[in-house]
Amino acid sequence: MRLRCIVENTPLLIAVIIINIAGSLVGLFYYWDQLVSASPFVWIFIPDCPLYTMLVAVILAVYVSTKRSSDLINFITAVGLAKYGTWTVVIVLGLSTFYFSVDSGLYTVLVLLHVAMAAEFILPLLLIRQLKYRWTAIALVWFLANDVADYFLGTHPLVPTSEISLIAAFTFLLTPLFVAIAYFTARFLNNSKTHKSP
Repeated sequence: MRLRCIVENTPLLIAVIIINIAGSLVGLFYYWDQLVSASPFVWIFIPDCPLYTMLVAVILAVYVSTKRSSDLINFITAVGLAKYGTWTVVIVLGLSTFYFSVDSGLYTVLVLLHVAMAAEFILPLLLIRQLKYRWTAIALVWFLANDVADYFLGTHPLVPTSEISLIAAFTFLLTPLFVAIAYFTARFLNNSKTHKSP
């Protein structure tokens, strides 16, 4: 089955929308104490995963109802899904002694959900109609600003303070990596659409 068929399967997209909305609400609950104790000026930088799962739900809902979407927002959302989904899986498993001592059941479920979140990055990329290279610069600025907020303003999620320098370096490294992955994946998908057989 061609990948493009995924975004033409309305029942599947509706199921994905519902799951993402539910996951986003659970994620906001996870970040709730951090949000209410932080300045509203940095709220946008706190719930990383819920932000992008909610964005992809909105993107898909708009697409299902109108067949319209914003190529730039699709690109940014794809990077966010891939970056923060992967970040969560690697950090939780890499520092499992810390996280699983807090709540092993919770973090097992979180790892599985974030694997799915990272895989979802393909969905907004499939909706891109015209890929533009300048989006990589916009995405780099946005996600590096988020990284700066996380590790210089303290908006990062719960992490062991003894590993904060290593985690920060890993987070900054993921930004250009996933911007590049999203760009080249989108280009591949666009080329496949352009050269598909009639």
